[in-house]
Amino acid sequence: MERRDFDYYEARARYVKLEDITSDENNAEILRRLRDHSLDMLTIAGYYGHGHFVVCEGDDFGWLGYFIGKSKCLGYLRIYSLGEGEGQNIEALIEGINRNRSIGSIYIRTDLGDVNFRNLTPFFRNNHRLAQLDLSFEVGLECAQSIAVTLSESQCQSLKKITIEDSNLSDEGLTGIATALRTYPHLSVLSLENNSIGLMGCIALGETMRGWETSNLKVLDLDGNNIGDQGLQALAAGMTNTKLEELYLSGNLITAVGLRSLSEYFQSESCRLKILNVLTNAFGDEGAVALAEGLMGNESLTSLHLSEESGITDVGWAAFSKLLCDPSSIKSTYHSNHIITTIGEYDMPRTPLNIRRYLELNEYPHPAIHKILKSHPDLDMEPFFQWKLRLLPAVINWFQSARSRMVANDLIGESIQRQNLQSRELSALYKFVRGMPALTVISYWQQQVINIHARRRRLDVEEETAWVRLGGRPRDEGNVEFIQIGTKRMRQE
Repeated sequence: MERRDFDYYEARARYVKLEDITSDENNAEILRRLRDHSLDMLTIAGYYGHGHFVVCEGDDFGWLGYFIGKSKCLGYLRIYSLGEGEGQNIEALIEGINRNRSIGSIYIRTDLGDVNFRNLTPFFRNNHRLAQLDLSFEVGLECAQSIAVTLSESQCQSLKKITIEDSNLSDEGLTGIATALRTYPHLSVLSLENNSIGLMGCIALGETMRGWETSNLKVLDLDGNNIGDQGLQALAAGMTNTKLEELYLSGNLITAVGLRSLSEYFQSESCRLKILNVLTNAFGDEGAVALAEGLMGNESLTSLHLSEESGITDVGWAAFSKLLCDPSSIKSTYHSNHIITTIGEYDMPRTPLNIRRYLELNEYPHPAIHKILKSHPDLDMEPFFQWKLRLLPAVINWFQSARSRMVANDLIGESIQRQNLQSRELSALYKFVRGMPALTVISYWQQQVINIHARRRRLDVEEETAWVRLGGRPRDEGNVEFIQIGTKRMRQE
């Protein structure tokens, strides 16, 4: 077919009949809706379906590209297949896409063939509504390099989400793309699932994240790759410079060594992570302990997804139990983790019952109150004696608050009976008040000692003043003679 540019279609678009320029009625209707600016989603596929444009014969690509370029309301473009139109006027289709300014999301599920991805650079550069790029086809090294060049040259500031999945991207392919992403700190979602990414790709991606001055990255999906422990260590060094909320690392050959490298990130002030997915990684009890210890003090993570393949036994679950509720002291229980609500698979069928109960408590307001009452049946009041009776109203208010919270959360029947709570409140108050007499006696004698020392200091000052008036202390008081002159006794040496 002869080469037809945009001007060719522009000159004929006013009088052409759509039925005469397309291969079937379905395609004609899609072109009509594009022309009338009433089509929001377009799918180019190799089979018929709702909203599918199927290229069969004639100049379908050329006219489709023209009307895409003219459309003002097309928001979603999905290229699933080029159908039987491969080898036709694909250049016209690409030119039309490049002219479009309304597409916000583009999905490509097939190789564009002879047309290099780099030819779409004007589309990425000039379309300021483009927010999502989704690729899922076998991306060779040449195509990966074209993607990298396109992203680097276009500097698309509106692009927020990039998905490259099931594409066999490899380390070499990701390295180039990660380098291009150094100018994309505004990116919020990066999904690279199932791409055979290993250590070198993780190093490149970690360096990119570390180089962002202000990062907006919220979701990083690396499920189904081969990053391993060293790869995770490289990523962790860069994640501290982001505001990640979701991290997916399922099926990545990660062990306890790699999970331990996340501890510094969990404890950093920049950590905003809410979801961590480490399904199908055989890290065992050692990995569970590494996660539990690393999450102590973390105040962001709410969901930790792990699976039966993790190989966790009672030892590992005990570490998670201590993370959620450390019964060694009231203070330790108070400083336990009250944020996480999921540990295990999504519906937690294999998570031990005691762990699930703690996780359920974390969903209620003020979970620390419930955990303290459950873990400490005999509350020790002695640590509070130093505040004396001034703390007594606070103790009473604490129990009243605990009662109201448990009633509001309908936990009276589950965690502790109302009568038992009242009994423990009275017991705590009795211990508190019983300690007061001893405190009063101690306080009395402490005050007496203070008063005696103060009196002694005053006498010392008065004595020194008297000696000054007498002319100073004698060098040898045993040989000093005093004479009486009037009412004064004067020293004579």
